[in-house]
Amino acid sequence: MRWVFLCFLFASVARFKRFKGLGFEAELWEDKQKEAAELIDRLKAIVAIYTREVVLSKVTQGRWKGGRDAWTENWKLFNELTKQHETLGQKIDFSDLKREMDTYFLFDITHRLMKVVERSMSDGAGIARQKVSEEFGNPVTDLEGHNNRQAQLREIKTQFEEPFEIGRRENLAEAVLTRARETQHALKRRFGVEISFDQTTLDKLAEVSSAYETRPVQVTDRLIALSNGD
Repeated sequence: MRWVFLCFLFASVARFKRFKGLGFEAELWEDKQKEAAELIDRLKAIVAIYTREVVLSKVTQGRWKGGRDAWTENWKLFNELTKQHETLGQKIDFSDLKREMDTYFLFDITHRLMKVVERSMSDGAGIARQKVSEEFGNPVTDLEGHNNRQAQLREIKTQFEEPFEIGRRENLAEAVLTRARETQHALKRRFGVEISFDQTTLDKLAEVSSAYETRPVQVTDRLIALSNGD
């Protein structure tokens, strides 16, 4: 029996960190390593979830009232937490959180610029609507023609529905620029209405679009300035 036990012991020696004589004072090192690794993975998951909740709570709760430096503070918190984990030797992948932060960051910048573009498009559509009214008079005698013109006008979308969801799926800034060009051409071609957009606003949208296309976003002073409405 002792021979069998010794064979088992030496066959399993790689699993032990140390052993003394033939006693039972041995540590199953590989098992302990595995348990420790599993525990560390669970702790990392908890830390990652906690960090995500802290950062996103700050971003989403009242960020419209956060003032000029809201995003300066948001990125400061993100950097402090992630760097602190690195200092403690915790190698945690925060790329998913960074992507989520990028989505909110670019959306907040784009949303303000989008509203400027939407106002210009809405003003143009209003002029076109007035021209249709003048064309058919009151009361309208050519009902079919009037309805066709109204249908053409409705095809021109001047407002974005659920822009944040668009920003989650695609480049919202580029979508705004594309919509602006399409609306401008449609109003001129169908109704003879010419509209123009603030060039500075278009240039800023182009900057945001470029930042989206080169994600993960490099948070520069320029983008922070844009988030402050500068």
